[in-house]
Amino acid sequence: MRKFILGIFACLLSLPLFSAESDSSVVFKASFLKNELQSYEISRALYTIHRSDTTSLERIRFKADIYVRDSTENYYLLSWKFSNFTISANNQQLRKLIEMAKPVEISCRISKPGVFIEFLNGEKVTTSLEEALPAVLAQYANKKDPKDQAEVARIYDMRETLETLMLRSVTQFHQVYGLGYTLGEIIDVPTEVNSRFSSIPIKGIIRKKLTKIDLENHLAVLSTATFLDRTEFQKALKEYLHLESLPEASISQGNIGSVVMDLSTGWVLWSFDQRETRAGNDIYGELVEIQHKNAMP
Repeated sequence: MRKFILGIFACLLSLPLFSAESDSSVVFKASFLKNELQSYEISRALYTIHRSDTTSLERIRFKADIYVRDSTENYYLLSWKFSNFTISANNQQLRKLIEMAKPVEISCRISKPGVFIEFLNGEKVTTSLEEALPAVLAQYANKKDPKDQAEVARIYDMRETLETLMLRSVTQFHQVYGLGYTLGEIIDVPTEVNSRFSSIPIKGIIRKKLTKIDLENHLAVLSTATFLDRTEFQKALKEYLHLESLPEASISQGNIGSVVMDLSTGWVLWSFDQRETRAGNDIYGELVEIQHKNAMP
């Protein structure tokens, strides 16, 4: 199985998006067992590239244990426990903040096919940095220097980033469940995307396509491409870059993703969501990956 997944990684990098191999169809649905436990590593990289040089890179990692607390006729009740938070960043205070993050557990309800329904206590993600935040901010008390105030703002932004990422990982995990896919067929689904450029979600569509089926190993690969509303996207980008205007020809979006699913169990083995925006000579990128512990190389 691991060999197959590594092969898929290579295929996704080398083949054109949405290539199909044969006429078949699958349904992405959960087949979870009560009291089942699965472990994942979740990571999020935020980067900026100028021409061909990486000018900034920040990477957050943590572990997620998914526990099936209950299985009824109509839904599953899942617990997600997040722990082992780490960050690779140049900012010492951000490293200190994340190193002090405490494990947090939240619950959600999903339908029997695996479609996300609701968080039952999603607000609990705020407790992860509840003690760390005042400890890190203490040194900035009564400091009015603009540099210190900017540092405080970055610390608060990181808290929001981590809390949002935990919730986002749950919804990303379940985004492909509950639908049947035919190899080669394109399905467009309306969506709203949280962007690094905007404090409010941007409307768009997700284009989904089943790209590979391995019947021998009971695995399937679904590829996605997300297209944001151009007007909303450009408005958010201009505000983020503090520019009055941007030549339309200098802006492009590249938002792709993929999911490798174990069809026999209904568990995701690997999922990634990459969003890249090119503005002139700069690329602003974000990559979120969810990888099953047993599927990691």
